[in-house]
Amino acid sequence: LSDIAARSAGADMEALATDVAALADHIRTHIETVGLDRALSDFSAPPWTREANGLHLWGVTMSGMSWFDAGHPGLVGLDVSGMTDLTGVFWSDSAVRSATGDGAVMFGLLYPHPRSERAARGLHTCFLLDDGQLVLCAGAFEDH
Repeated sequence: LSDIAARSAGADMEALATDVAALADHIRTHIETVGLDRALSDFSAPPWTREANGLHLWGVTMSGMSWFDAGHPGLVGLDVSGMTDLTGVFWSDSAVRSATGDGAVMFGLLYPHPRSERAARGLHTCFLLDDGQLVLCAGAFEDH
């Protein structure tokens, strides 16, 4: 699995979807093996902190509070329920709906790329943790 942390999917959305699904499966297994705190710590360090906002984990509560974000730690503790991507999609709502089965299993978002500042498409998939309140998402944005 370490190969997905090291490579770029570029603008290939099929490759990006495959990587995001693999990351989500891997983090679920890793949480079961080592526990949530250790798994989050492991995925907040290289090779999982990738240039160009590549594969990353982020989480919201069922009410839209950010509780974990490896790519944007400044969001943690904030109510992000009113934040949208460039197209007006409420991303925390999409995360909750993905996790509960009320929306798309894998959903897209559009944000400025951190390096090029051009709009970049991203894919994300989320699942509900055992406490029934925390949603954890695997995501990645295309590299420009």
